[in-house]
Amino acid sequence: MNGIGESSGGKAPWDILVVDDEPVVREGMRRILELRGLRVATAADGNEALAHPALGQCRMVFCDLVLPDISGLVVIDEIRKTRTDLPVILITGYATVEQVDRAREAGASSFLAKPFEESELVAAVEAALGSGAPAFKESGS
Repeated sequence: MNGIGESSGGKAPWDILVVDDEPVVREGMRRILELRGLRVATAADGNEALAHPALGQCRMVFCDLVLPDISGLVVIDEIRKTRTDLPVILITGYATVEQVDRAREAGASSFLAKPFEESELVAAVEAALGSGAPAFKESGS
């Protein structure tokens, strides 16, 4: 049985797009997810994310709320114009009730509060990709 990230003919080159301006967070998430067999693209800001080829092909997006150029809420709004059913998980270190409500209205699938544990990241991916998705590889496999 193939893991999520294992290649098979015709698959898109990316499973997940991670959007975060903090290199430690962005690259840490990428490394954790790639170790589990996922193909991960990254973007350092909202405009880079919206222009990234992965956005049209990926299976889910993690997007920081606070980005240096545009809000994560704007990114979600733009994604929803073309990919209405794409799971988008908002990641944030600080969010007001109003921002959370606005993100839900914009179509955020769920939230991941910084700092988060590796197990929380993995659980968020498993929840977003649904029960029909193949299981992750075990870490370090």
